[in-house]
Amino acid sequence: MNNARPVLTLKRKSTLSTTEVPDNSVPKSLQHVSEQQKKTKKQKNIDRIAKHWGLFNEPKAYPLMVGIDKQIITDAVVRGLDVTESNIKKGLYAYVNRKIYLKALIAGGSRFDMNGQPNGEVTPEQQEGAKQKLVEWQQERQ
Repeated sequence: MNNARPVLTLKRKSTLSTTEVPDNSVPKSLQHVSEQQKKTKKQKNIDRIAKHWGLFNEPKAYPLMVGIDKQIITDAVVRGLDVTESNIKKGLYAYVNRKIYLKALIAGGSRFDMNGQPNGEVTPEQQEGAKQKLVEWQQERQ
């Protein structure tokens, strides 16, 4: 008696020769809304720290001193302000990640503390880093 069984395999051959990739792209109209929401959120973060430190109210950007985050956080604690460390860091991040700020770094000159007083200089390496970042941003937009 020949009871030969067929060999079973776990791999099945696909009946489709190609697979379709779902279109997960976001429509241009929604991309614009998202960009606008990001800008609004960034501005709110800057405004939150600007109401306590006038340097951030200026229409143009100034290079900030190295370590200004610690200086501002300490000042907020000492004065008992209603702004958290997280709010300060988000505000500073939004402030320094703008084209106008990078252009201020590229121009060089003095850096400023939270009171608007000169405190340090922009180094050539920092100027070059700002140029590079600006170029990268422009390439991403293309």
